Amino acid sequence: MANVDFTFEGYLDMKNRITELREEKGLSMRKLSESLKEKGLSLSTDSLSKYERGVRNPKIENWEKLAEFFKVPVEYVQGAGWSQDDVVHLLLFAIATRNYGFMNGPFDTEIDGGKVFKYGFDKSVLDDVDTNDLPGYKEEYEKKGDEFWKQIKKGEHVPVPNGEDIRPYLLSNIDNPTIDLVSLLDELLPDDDIRMIENTYSEINFDDETWDAISASNETFFKFKKILLENIKTLNDYAFLSTLGEGWGTMQPSPEYVIAKRLSDELQEKKFDSKIDSFKVDPYKASKKNIDAMSITSNDHKLLFEIVAHLLDENKELKKRVDQLENKLPK
Repeated sequence: MANVDFTFEGYLDMKNRITELREEKGLSMRKLSESLKEKGLSLSTDSLSKYERGVRNPKIENWEKLAEFFKVPVEYVQGAGWSQDDVVHLLLFAIATRNYGFMNGPFDTEIDGGKVFKYGFDKSVLDDVDTNDLPGYKEEYEKKGDEFWKQIKKGEHVPVPNGEDIRPYLLSNIDNPTIDLVSLLDELLPDDDIRMIENTYSEINFDDETWDAISASNETFFKFKKILLENIKTLNDYAFLSTLGEGWGTMQPSPEYVIAKRLSDELQEKKFDSKIDSFKVDPYKASKKNIDAMSITSNDHKLLFEIVAHLLDENKELKKRVDQLENKLPK
């Protein structure tokens, strides 16, 4: 796996991911050159080496062939957004620091006891946002303008309103919700694996070089990465990964919040699929379990289940009639 530059400056440089993708497939540069040739793209090991080191930039048709070979979007192989490893490091960091309170993660991400913020811990992510782009700016500016002219008409000498006067008020009214990223991971990952990750990093002094400590053992990192890949589909969505961090300096949610929101959606989908599977096995039992979990009276539980059971009976009878009619049809 290629070394990842965790500085924010490194993130902005958008280093290509040819080396990372090549090594993920276990290919030497020579083997990659041979494999690409079989796909109709003739690239020497010298050219590949220059591409990987950023000495030379591939032509767009070569980018497209590389992306097709690795089965990722062109933007991802070019280095846009976050790599798979970047997100894995963030998730491991979140688990490892869940009991440490507020911490800075990779790319200036911010985590507070496992929770992430939509616009950063203290909305610092909005420092570079133009005041004109803040929600409610136009309305507030017009309001200040009306107040200004009223005071002028009264003969009062007041300063002309400007964006910087309005900015603190606008910032104070922006909601900055959180998502508990670690709680999501607790539900997406097996308990034993969560404990193993926590125990592995329990001796780390997070006041020091955190990332050096977390990535000190490639073998350990690969083991945990494998666990995450087996349980989290989002990590294989390269199109999603290549969009992370877009809109820096605009009113966009922080990357760590976007990741957490995506994991939340994945968890809900996983729970829904689980319910569907249990319903297919025994619809009566699954229905009763879901009805019993509702915050209603026991009498309502009973009445609702009787209604659902009746509908299930009707559905079973209807299916039986359809099957009988199909059997009567000429083969």
